[in-house]
Amino acid sequence: PYDTASTLYKTYTAERTPHILFTPRLKELADSITHGAETPVDVLRSVYRFITATYPWASALEYSTIANIPEYVMQNRKGDCGQVGLLLIAMLRYKGIPARWQSGWMMHPGEVNLHDWAEVYLEGTGWIPCDPSFGRGDPLQHPAGRDFFMSGIDSYRFYVNSDYSGGFFPEKKFPRSETVDFQRGEVETASRNLYFNQWRYKMEVTYR
Repeated sequence: PYDTASTLYKTYTAERTPHILFTPRLKELADSITHGAETPVDVLRSVYRFITATYPWASALEYSTIANIPEYVMQNRKGDCGQVGLLLIAMLRYKGIPARWQSGWMMHPGEVNLHDWAEVYLEGTGWIPCDPSFGRGDPLQHPAGRDFFMSGIDSYRFYVNSDYSGGFFPEKKFPRSETVDFQRGEVETASRNLYFNQWRYKMEVTYR
């Protein structure tokens, strides 16, 4: 059982505006798909399998333009990596399982790109990675392949954030380009913010 009095438990099972909210739709859906699940692992498996089987990947609006990302996924029945990740986090928190955001880069040979996933806390085990986006389909071409990403990820990851919408130090003078995620940095001049299409970045990976 979890130590429900611990700071960790209270922090990572709490609601957090605007995206981790226990809305009526989220509670009804989470209760339905976890009916009969007896342990935290059972709950995690039920939520993970439902999300990976139900919501196909789709490119999305800028996160900062969406009022509540999990609600967006449930309503539109699709989502990109960070969107289904936030839905998983919100559902697990509602069910009393600590979960948090993690994001950064995936650095697979030939496919270096931004990516988001989640971490789930299991008492006696600690934080484990969970990537519902990679669990969609059959990534390992094996009947049990998609479940690998329920409690593990590949080694081609570079993580930048362990939460979303974190503050900057030093703080920006002007509004952020992206209010939710942060993987590539942000740039501003003395007079204005520079949006992502107004500057360039490059990530190079050497494999040995």
